[in-house]
Amino acid sequence: MQLQHSPDVTSVTVDARPVKSVAADDTRAELERLKEELRRVRDRARKLLDVTTSLSEARSVEDVTMVFLDKGLAVVEAARGVLVSVEGEKIRLLGSRGLSPSLEGKLAEVTLADEIPVVHALRKGEMVSIESAEEFRRLYASAYDGFGELADMQTYLATPLTHSGETIGAMALHFREAAALGAADRAFTLLLAQATATALYRARSFDAEQDRRKHAELVAQAREEVLGVVAHDLRNPLSLIVTTTELLQEEDLESSKRKQILDIAMRAGKQMNRLIEDLLDTVHLQSGKLSLDLEDVEVCAVLRQADETFRPMAEKRRIELTSVSPATPVWVRADPLRVSQVLGNLLGNALKFTPDHGSVRYGATIVDGEIAFHVSDTGPGIPAEQRAHLFEQFWQARKNDKRGVGLGLTIAKGIVDAHGGRIWCESVPGAGSTFSFTLPARTTT
Repeated sequence: MQLQHSPDVTSVTVDARPVKSVAADDTRAELERLKEELRRVRDRARKLLDVTTSLSEARSVEDVTMVFLDKGLAVVEAARGVLVSVEGEKIRLLGSRGLSPSLEGKLAEVTLADEIPVVHALRKGEMVSIESAEEFRRLYASAYDGFGELADMQTYLATPLTHSGETIGAMALHFREAAALGAADRAFTLLLAQATATALYRARSFDAEQDRRKHAELVAQAREEVLGVVAHDLRNPLSLIVTTTELLQEEDLESSKRKQILDIAMRAGKQMNRLIEDLLDTVHLQSGKLSLDLEDVEVCAVLRQADETFRPMAEKRRIELTSVSPATPVWVRADPLRVSQVLGNLLGNALKFTPDHGSVRYGATIVDGEIAFHVSDTGPGIPAEQRAHLFEQFWQARKNDKRGVGLGLTIAKGIVDAHGGRIWCESVPGAGSTFSFTLPARTTT
């Protein structure tokens, strides 16, 4: 098409295709774009079907987490992802992908009071979407310093995981492209959230059942161990009692010899009685039926009783036994017999493993509203790898040690725990050990 202008106007020649041809090209381009989008959606739908199938086959929470991270993030084309569960007021980080260890550590400590998208999704019960790093910084300024490494993302989505009206967790997704907020993208995200929520709910039930089964197996195993202890460790003192009883029946036995044999029988009987009491305490601890008769107990009285019980043993082996009482009278709310049992166990162990002419020091101090009892010795000390097992049932550092069956410290821990206290050990090999436990202090009025 030629446009002619007057001589004083510059001539312009424009070659143009027919308007009908331009419209056809635009239509074809739009059709190609739609076909490509359909292929993309179809491909993601196939992947989502694979994910939902894998989630339906996942049995444990760990299995669900791995499917979500390995396959689920690929379906929604997320660069990073986080999966958390919530039980009551406690949030648990199940897993993440694409985060630094430091950021993952921060997420492992979040609570329902924190101001971050995934927590908001849990609290609101609805999707939280953020369309830029600037919006993330504006909405979550208080948390931005700790989560600043996420600033390279363009889109953030946090979605609650809901099953039968109950919010059981949430997932957070980070995208490098802003297009992740499209209708199709949101649909795939919600479908992934729904499938993950169903799988997670089922897996939590499975894990709970597995825990119950494991606990039952451990209880059965513990019972077998108890029977083993009864069969083995009661045999020796019982044999002594039978043998000494037969000897005592001899009419011409000298009186001095008779007394010596009688002493052996009495020691064997006390050993059997102590072992039986330990076994009964262990059963009570396992069943959660350890009873406490609480009253106000004077700490100095407990220390005096311990001195009266263990000083003869210390003097016999020339071990220096020192007691340190609090500067002012203090009381604990506790079962006096059980407290004496714990302190007696620790003192007995200290004297047992301290060589002759060594020293054992014990006492109590007031620390932050608690009474802390300490028993220190100059024995061989305990290596770090053994300290980790000290309070385990039937565990002994020296497997051929016949001076106990490994129940005393387990029972001591159970008693202290029942009182709401703590028990621990500090030791340096070659320099002795210190066992400590705390009980809530109660001052007099």
